[in-house]
Amino acid sequence: MKYYIVALFDEETYQVISPIQRNMSKKFRANRNSPIPFVLLTSIENPNLDRLYPVMDKVIAPYKTFRIDASDLVYLFEPTKSINLKIDDKGYIKRLSRSLSDVLDLNGFTVKSFGDNFISLANLGYVPKDYKKQDVKLNFPEIYDNNNLVKLRIKSIEIWKLPIVKKNTPIKSYILKDF
Repeated sequence: MKYYIVALFDEETYQVISPIQRNMSKKFRANRNSPIPFVLLTSIENPNLDRLYPVMDKVIAPYKTFRIDASDLVYLFEPTKSINLKIDDKGYIKRLSRSLSDVLDLNGFTVKSFGDNFISLANLGYVPKDYKKQDVKLNFPEIYDNNNLVKLRIKSIEIWKLPIVKKNTPIKSYILKDF
């Protein structure tokens, strides 16, 4: 079975993202039971959970809550069949994702990384061909600043079984330190 390691936002950030999620779900006719927006860090195939938890504790322990910049471009990602919001400033989230992938791989877990990090807004049953190659520009002037960026705060890291269902119960949750 596949498990996913995802980064979740704080409550204020969800208030900012929810109008975007509703708008894009209507536009692309996405699944109504999509989970809350999240950043997919990596996926693991058939892990031994007893061995996974101590490794995750060790990797995530030094990290504090942090901000990412999301741009106003939305695109469809075919491997996960999802509507995604592009992340502009990828430094800290990219380092966390790479660190997780490397350490889990060194500890014998089968890890799959998706290369680029993105904010998953909604899930699709299928990806229409006319939207595959294009980016959609958002029109939310009250949310975005002059550079077409919005600052979002990452609060926790969780391990999920399936990132498809709305009432996804995390298997394990790691709250990042506050500063």
